[in-house]
Amino acid sequence: MKLVFKLLSAGLVTAVLSAVMLARNISDGLGSMSVENGDWATNVSTGSKDAGVMLKATVAMGGLLASTRQNSMYYRLASIDGDPLNLGCRYRIEGNDYDADWWSITVYGWDNYLIPNVQKRYSFNNENLQRNDDGSWVIFVDMKQHDGNWLPIGPSGAPDWRKIGEHDFDLLLRLYTPGPAYIDSPQTAALPKVTREACE
Repeated sequence: MKLVFKLLSAGLVTAVLSAVMLARNISDGLGSMSVENGDWATNVSTGSKDAGVMLKATVAMGGLLASTRQNSMYYRLASIDGDPLNLGCRYRIEGNDYDADWWSITVYGWDNYLIPNVQKRYSFNNENLQRNDDGSWVIFVDMKQHDGNWLPIGPSGAPDWRKIGEHDFDLLLRLYTPGPAYIDSPQTAALPKVTREACE
């Protein structure tokens, strides 16, 4: 009986260590395949024949629909100058139109799901933004309400939604049928400017 218990314990420890190592390898693999453009990052291998085992595993685990770069590109922003995005801060996103058939900016919580909010507002796109006279636009990401383009990050309206640690949410820029600048030079192509305005 003791032998069976020891074997089961050893098997459990091995399984836990394997899961931790797999998660770390996937995370490290994603980082090594990323291309940075300021604080934004994209992965140029997603959906291509160059995608390795780790990237394919990450896409499968994350539930992403990874098409080719010619069809869609995704830029993620998780921090500004190394400081993770935080629910207690107000952010300003500024931009103009981008060379793509359609684009959007969405806020995702630490759990990779949309942040629950009473307004049920989770993103803006090139078709529903309020714009300035020159075509430019500003989006506010904040817990407190703003006039114009406002992406609420709380109060959530869902008492079980909570943050973990310092990294509370990400911004995701989607570009569908992106132009040559994004495909050929993703590290220098035009992207929205994100500024941390204030923190509580």
